[in-house]
Amino acid sequence: MIMRFSIRRRVLRLLILGVVGTFLAVGATTFYGALTVRDSMSRQGDTFGDFLAHSMGNFAEYAAKRRLQEVTEVRAQHIDRELHIIGEDVEYMADAMTRILCSPDLFLPRFLPDVRHEVNIPFGTPYIHYSPRLLSTDMNEALRSEVGLAGNFADVLVFMSKSYGGYSTSFYAGSKNGYVLGLDISTEQGGAYGIFKSKEAREEFLSSYDPRDRFWYQLGLSAERPVFSTLHKNTEGLPDVSCVMPYYDRNGVAGVVGIGHSTEDIYKFVADSAIGETGVSFVLDREGHVVFSSQSQDILAANLDAPSLLGAKTPDVAEAARCMTAGGSGVVSVRPDENAEDILYLAFAPMKSTGWSFGSVMEADEVLAPVKQTEGEVRKRMSVFGAALRQIFSDTAAKAGLAMIPVLLLVLYGGGLMAGRVTRPIRTLASGAKEIAAGNFDMKLNLATGDETEYLADCFNKMADDLKKYTDNLAAAAAKEEHVRTELAVAARIQEDMLPRVFPRRKEFGLYAMMEAAKDIGGDFYDFYMPDADHLVVTIADVSGKGIPAALFMAKAQSILKNSVLAAGASGDLAHVLSRANRELCASNEAAMFVTVFTGILDLRSGRFDYADGGHCPPLWRHGGRYDFLPMQKGCILGLTEFPYKRQSITLSQGDTLFLYTDGVSEAMNEAGKLLMEPRVRDLLNAVPQAVPVEELLRGMMESIRRHTGQAEQSDDITMLGLQYFGK
Repeated sequence: MIMRFSIRRRVLRLLILGVVGTFLAVGATTFYGALTVRDSMSRQGDTFGDFLAHSMGNFAEYAAKRRLQEVTEVRAQHIDRELHIIGEDVEYMADAMTRILCSPDLFLPRFLPDVRHEVNIPFGTPYIHYSPRLLSTDMNEALRSEVGLAGNFADVLVFMSKSYGGYSTSFYAGSKNGYVLGLDISTEQGGAYGIFKSKEAREEFLSSYDPRDRFWYQLGLSAERPVFSTLHKNTEGLPDVSCVMPYYDRNGVAGVVGIGHSTEDIYKFVADSAIGETGVSFVLDREGHVVFSSQSQDILAANLDAPSLLGAKTPDVAEAARCMTAGGSGVVSVRPDENAEDILYLAFAPMKSTGWSFGSVMEADEVLAPVKQTEGEVRKRMSVFGAALRQIFSDTAAKAGLAMIPVLLLVLYGGGLMAGRVTRPIRTLASGAKEIAAGNFDMKLNLATGDETEYLADCFNKMADDLKKYTDNLAAAAAKEEHVRTELAVAARIQEDMLPRVFPRRKEFGLYAMMEAAKDIGGDFYDFYMPDADHLVVTIADVSGKGIPAALFMAKAQSILKNSVLAAGASGDLAHVLSRANRELCASNEAAMFVTVFTGILDLRSGRFDYADGGHCPPLWRHGGRYDFLPMQKGCILGLTEFPYKRQSITLSQGDTLFLYTDGVSEAMNEAGKLLMEPRVRDLLNAVPQAVPVEELLRGMMESIRRHTGQAEQSDDITMLGLQYFGK
């Protein structure tokens, strides 16, 4: 197609006529001269103002940084000194306790009030607490003598507490044998339960508190001198920072002494250390966590669950945190987040006695406020000068504008006529495009303008033909996809029907299981059946891979395992059962798929539980009121190579529970990529009350897994089976 006259040439012709007419009417020489003078003077004024503001800003910024650094170093030394004094007090307590235990001939037995027998122990009164584990054993004479000797530590506790009046503080000495000597002081008035806020708090303390399980105790055992903990919760669930170190008897380490200092009091001091109206002061520990802060929220707030600043998303904050944790000092400029426009000045200095770092933050606007005020005055003067120039230019432009009116009228009239002629084909194209958008792909545009508009109409016609073909193909593909989706749904229902859903209700045991596939079809399965009236078989397995292949191999493995068990009988050797099933799976397994298996047989009369493992996750056994991993010799996975298996046995007591699961439970992943892991599974089970039925146990575990994964997509099938033995 040959274009006779393009739209581009028409627009250029119209613009040239308008520009030539305008310059002829106004007078190019006069206008250009006045405009040049005005712009030149304006640029000179702006340049002068910018130079003055920049020079003063550099000097003020240097002076502000120097002052900020000096003040920060002084306040860091002050706070460090306060913490150092606490460390010296802890060291004094450790020395005193060591002298008492190593000099039994110099002290008489002294027994302190026991929190179990004294409902109301006032603040400032020494007390002793025996952990539940210690009380569950018989205290021998040597331990009673040690407790009586350690009671003389009460004088040290009372003496130390007098130096901390007006602060909420705990003084304690936790023994390796499971008892703790303590004294608490507070700024609040004690209630009906003294050092405990409520009856429930007292009962929880008595039923679970063991100093050996506490965070501060483990920290103190590995220390040779006083060390400070990171921010953690105390027994009342409030933020606390502890300073601890070990004490000794004649045989070595005998326990840990410490001072737990309420962060609220140190918060007040840090808040008073903030510089300026926008200033924020904070303390960072060795791992990059904010321990104290004058800020109650945002990234510098001291929160128990806040992540380390070393992993902050903002590069400025992360780099500054690395310098602080490395023991450096200085002043840097940071942004609170990547999208923030405001710049902050951060000054930091090390706290040598704790290894922490003290930081002060100020907004740049507050530092440079005097500079901006001076800059404003300079620019105000320059704007007055510029206004005079603009007035002169405006007078000249007004006169020139009068001469431009006839030319503009002519340009507008001619441009209107030209625009009408140019846009008429475009309106036709727009109308045709609406028809095509409405689904009328048979619509055809016929334009004979000889320019780009005609070419665009041809493109529209071709696009309509292509859309019609694409729509037809898309409908066919959608029908095919719906057919596949229907088949997958049927396969998923068939797979669900293969798993037993009716759980027996017997007086000898309670049983419940569940399986949640990561995709439409999963590779996990569980099974249970009774080969005779006195035995129960339970099986749980995990097939490699996902989707249809895993489901088919799952059906095959389930059938082979069940047939092998039934062929061997209730008294058969499970090791031989797994070996036989493995041979059958290996015989025709060109796809090289495999399955991990755990199977066991429970004798309902005696509680004997025989089991064998084929590379599966270790089950958990609640025995004696606590879950722990079932003792098990790991076997090889089934389906790849022949391998001998081991049979093991345990005897279940009345009320014992077995928890079987697949790796979809232990490897459940949250948004941060963190796995749940097997030790955490054990801890979650131990947190469940013992009397809970197995159905509620499994549903509670599923809720815990969901809380861990959050919004993360399920990555693997989740299968669990619970078996509780009630006895004959």
